[in-house]
Amino acid sequence: MKTIFNKFNSSVMQMLSSANIPEKPAVLKGISGRLSKNNDELLLELPETPDDLVSFSLPAHMEEIDRYWVDEPYCFICILYNTLKKNMNYYLIEPKLNKFEKTLLQEFNNIMGDRLTISNMDDGLELDSIDRYELLRENTKHILTEYFDLQTRTFEKIYYYLKRDFIDFGTISAIMKDPNIEDVWCNGVGIPIFVYHKTYGNIRTNVVFSNDEELDHFVTLIAQQSSRHLSRSTPILDTIMRDGSRINITYGHDISPKGSSFSIRRQKKVPLTPLDLIAWKTFSSEMMAYFWFCMEHGKSILFCGGTATGKTSSLNAVCLFIPIHIRIVTLEDTQEINLPHKNWISTITREGISVNKMGTIDLEDLLRASLRQRPEYLLVGEVRGRESQTLFQAMNAGHATCSTFHAGTPREVINRFTNPPLNVPPAMFSALDIISMQSNIYEGGIEKRKASHISEVTDVTSHIELQDTFLWDPVADSFEFMGSRVLQDIKNKLGWTEEQINKELGRRAMFLDLMLEKNIRDYNQFIQSIHAYSKDPDKVIQLLVSGEQ
Repeated sequence: MKTIFNKFNSSVMQMLSSANIPEKPAVLKGISGRLSKNNDELLLELPETPDDLVSFSLPAHMEEIDRYWVDEPYCFICILYNTLKKNMNYYLIEPKLNKFEKTLLQEFNNIMGDRLTISNMDDGLELDSIDRYELLRENTKHILTEYFDLQTRTFEKIYYYLKRDFIDFGTISAIMKDPNIEDVWCNGVGIPIFVYHKTYGNIRTNVVFSNDEELDHFVTLIAQQSSRHLSRSTPILDTIMRDGSRINITYGHDISPKGSSFSIRRQKKVPLTPLDLIAWKTFSSEMMAYFWFCMEHGKSILFCGGTATGKTSSLNAVCLFIPIHIRIVTLEDTQEINLPHKNWISTITREGISVNKMGTIDLEDLLRASLRQRPEYLLVGEVRGRESQTLFQAMNAGHATCSTFHAGTPREVINRFTNPPLNVPPAMFSALDIISMQSNIYEGGIEKRKASHISEVTDVTSHIELQDTFLWDPVADSFEFMGSRVLQDIKNKLGWTEEQINKELGRRAMFLDLMLEKNIRDYNQFIQSIHAYSKDPDKVIQLLVSGEQ
C-alpha cells in the first residue's frame, strides 16, 4: 500500500507542477487560508455531536414503504408513498454538509479538479475498485488531517463526496449501486431522474441535475471514459459504461429541448435464475419444468413482448437449463447474457470508428461468423433487422436458437417477421418451436412482469399455425396448461409413454418448488443443483428433502 501511496503522490505532484499549480504544501495552506480568513463562523460549526452520517425526516404526506442501505454507512434509499398524489417515490439520502464542509469540499475540488480522477489515480497501476477507494481514502486523510483538526464525522462526509465524484458516477452513484435498479432515465435539466425498480416498477426519484453545466459534464465524462466522442456535431451516443451498463445519450439542447438526457440499462452482476422468476410469479414452476425439458432437447425459443418486460432476463434464466457441456455462442449489441458454461463464446457488435463507419461489425456479421464455430446453441440478445433471415437460416440448418423480439402477441410476432422489412419466408418458421410472450401488469398499483402465454408453432403448410401451451388467467393469477406438441416430440424421441413424461415434468416442477421452499436462491447453488439433478435426480431430491443439499 505504501508503494501505491508513493506512486500516487508522485503522479499528483507531476500533474500539479505541469499545470503551474503550487506544490502540495502551498496548495493545502492556501485552502487553509481561504477557509479561515473571514470565516470564523464556519469554523465554529466544526464540533458536531450526532454519530450518524446521514439522517432523514419524513416529508409531509409521505408514508415510508421500504428502507435499505446502498453504500453503508454513507447513503441509503427510502421508498415513500405519496398519500396525496397516490404514487411511489424513490428518495436517495446522502450526508448533509454544513457551511464549513461545503466550503472545504468546494476548495478541494477547485484545486484538484479533474487531476484527481481515477484515470490518473491508477495510471500505470492495476487497481480494483476496493484499491481505488482505499487509495483515495488514505490520500484524502493525509491531506486533510495534516492541515485541519477535523472530526471523524466531517472527514467521512468529505471522503464520501470525493469518492462519489472522482471514482463512482457522481450524482447518480448511489442509484448505480442499488441492485434493485434495472433502468435509470434522465429527461433533462431540472427534471427528477426516474428509475425502474424491480419491486416497485417505474418511480420518480429526488435526484436532479440542476443546471446544464452539471449534466453536460456528466454525459461528456461518460463518453470520455468509454473512449467515445460527444459534441454538438455528434450529439447522439450509444455506449458501454465502466460497470458494463448500456447508456444512450443525447447531448445539448439542439435535439433535446430540455437539455442533455440519458437512458441507462443496468448490467446485472448476478443473473436471475428460474427460481427468481417463479418466486415473482412471472412464470410457474410447471412452465419452468417445461422450459427445462425444451432446453435439454435443443428447442428454439423466442422471448417476445414490449419494452422492459423482462425478455432478456427470462432468456438468460431459461438458458441456465442448457446442459453444462453444450457449446454455446452468444451474439449481442451489449453484453447482457451471462452463463456458467465453459464452452461458451460471447460476441458483441462494434460500431465503426471513423466518420464513414469503416470497421462496423453488426449482428448479421456475427451470426455468419458464428455458423462456422459449430455452435449447438445460438443465443441472440435481440433480433430487429436484416439479421432475422440469417437467424432463421441457422434454425433451419439445425442450430438450436434463442432470442428476444419486440411484439405484443404471438400472431404479431409472425406478422412482423414475415412482412417488410424483415421478410422471413413463412416456410422457415417450421424450425421455430416456442414463442413466449411477456407483458407488464399492475397489481396493487405496482408494475409487475408476467408471462401472459406460451405458444408453439404447430404447422406451416398453408399458413403458420400456433397452439397455446400455457395461458395466464388474470382473475385467478394462475397458469393453465393447454397441451404441447413439443413435449410430444420429446416423448417420441426418448421412447417414453405419456405417463413417463408427465411424471418427469411433475418431478422437475416439484424439485424447483422444493428449492424455493428451502430458500436456495443463490446463483451458484442453483447451477450446482441443476447439474446434480442431471446426474442423479432421486439422490439430489433426497438430499434436498433431508436438508443436506
